[in-house]
This record gives sequence, C-alpha cells and structure tokens, in this order.
Amino acid sequence: MSSAPTPPQLSSPIVSAAIQKNSWWTQKSPVFLFFTVLLAVSALLAWGLQSVGKQVISSLEAQAALPAHNSSSQQSANSPAQTQAEALLQRVATGDSGAADEVLEQSDRWRGRTQRTTRADQLLSISLNSSNMHTRQASLQAELAMDGVERSQAGLDRLEQALDDPSQRAWALWMLGALGNRGVNPDHVTGLIASYVTDSDVNTRAAAVDGLSLLATDGTLPILLDRFHNDPSPAVQERAACGLAQSGMYTHEQRITVASTLVNWLDDSQLSPQQRSWNLQALRDISGQNLGTNSSEWRSWLDAAH
Repeated sequence: MSSAPTPPQLSSPIVSAAIQKNSWWTQKSPVFLFFTVLLAVSALLAWGLQSVGKQVISSLEAQAALPAHNSSSQQSANSPAQTQAEALLQRVATGDSGAADEVLEQSDRWRGRTQRTTRADQLLSISLNSSNMHTRQASLQAELAMDGVERSQAGLDRLEQALDDPSQRAWALWMLGALGNRGVNPDHVTGLIASYVTDSDVNTRAAAVDGLSLLATDGTLPILLDRFHNDPSPAVQERAACGLAQSGMYTHEQRITVASTLVNWLDDSQLSPQQRSWNLQALRDISGQNLGTNSSEWRSWLDAAH
C-alpha cells in the first residue's frame, strides 16, 4: 500500500516554522489527550478504591476476630501434623462439611503437635465467620487444640488460672467461651466470664462479651442485651450487638428470641443514635429484612417469625 502524499513545503521560513509547529502539535495532541484521560481515570479509581477499602475495613471490624494466641511451647509449624491440619482447615474454610466432621473427630489429637500460625489463623477466622454453624464449631475446636487447651476439666482449670494474668485475660475469656461451647461445664464458664462484663477495663469487658457470644447458652442472652443497652463504652455495645445478631455461636432460634427486645428498643429514647443504628442493623441481620425504623412493621415480622 502506498504512503499518504506529503504536502509541499512553503518557501517562507516564518510560515514554514509555523506550519512545522502546527504539524508537531497535530501529531502530539492525541498523546497528551491520552495521558490526560489516563490521569483522570487513575484519580477516580484511587478515590473509588479508597472508598471501597473503607467499607471493607468497616465491615471486617464487626466480624469475629481471633485473639492473640498463647505463647506456650509447641512443635514446629512446618511439621507434618501442622501441614495436615492446615490442609483440613482449608477445606473447612471452603464449606466442606465432611472436613468439619474430620476436624471435630481428630482435632483433640492435634494438641501439642500443631500451633496457631498466620495461615491457620486466616483459615480459622474465615470458618468462624461462616454462616454455617457446623463450620463454626469445627473452627472453635481446632483453635482450642492448636492453642494447647484440653477439652476437659484440666483445660478449664488452666484457663481459669490464666484469668489472673492481665496479659492473658482476653485470650482466656475467648477460650473459655469456646471451651464451654464445646461442652465443658458451660454453667461454670458462664459465671467466670460474666464476672468480667463490668470490669473497669473496656478491652476486658469487650473480650468478656465475645466469650459469652461464643459460649452461646440461653443464659448468656440477657447479659449481652444488658451490655448492649447499658455499657458506657460504644466498643462494648457494638461487640454485644454483633454477638446477638451475627457473630458468635447463637442459633437462629436464640437470635429470634432476642429480636423481641430489640424491636421494643426501636422506640427507646434512652438509646444513643449509634445504639439505634446498631439495634436496627442487628434486626436486619437476624431477620434478613429491611423494614426501616417503624416498630409496628417489625412487630408484624416478629409475629410471623414466631
């Protein structure tokens, strides 16, 4: 194919220079336009990613998060037992019910042979925030084993002693909830954890609320409702609302039970604006409905749910 014809050059130097300048701009302007558009798109993407990132971080803050693990001596994280355990936890995290059964059957034998690693913590966190209760149960039992806590009275005694150490207290409160949920003296565990829900330290109170939501007996529900309504710290209020609504180990039937109180609190003038927001979000999480702030509509839903 022949090239495009070249226009004749004019003899005047001034005119020639002007034409050359204009020709250079004609050639380069698409490049400038491209980079201008690219910069604008990049700025929009950066703003969008920042906005999405904030939303993701905000949503993750409301989820159950594993406490820092205990520093007891364990075997190498590269041992065959550790590799096999993490491979099984990987399947549990994907929703494999059979793998959850294997964890519940085998994990007691992991104690002393496995430990909490960054990888294990990631998988346990995913499973603990699953909507499937069987998956959550397997996650709790695996966590107990990897932290070396016996699923027995001996394990309970060890955790009760750890409560006396402020540096281990948050970990112990969480583990007590897990241990009680997995069948070790839940009534006694309730009393141990409940004794810390009015502690002077806000982090201890929040840890106690998390422990109660893991324990998830009927007797813990009034305690969490009280902490949501009456604790002076928004951090504790939020943890209690999350435990009642979505995180923790409560069954759907138990959450429906507390929904009656939450519906009544829609008209409670004592709640702060933030508590009202959390109260409404808890009802949405429990019900799967978005009925606004009209308490009569929520009562109609509740009557139908019962």
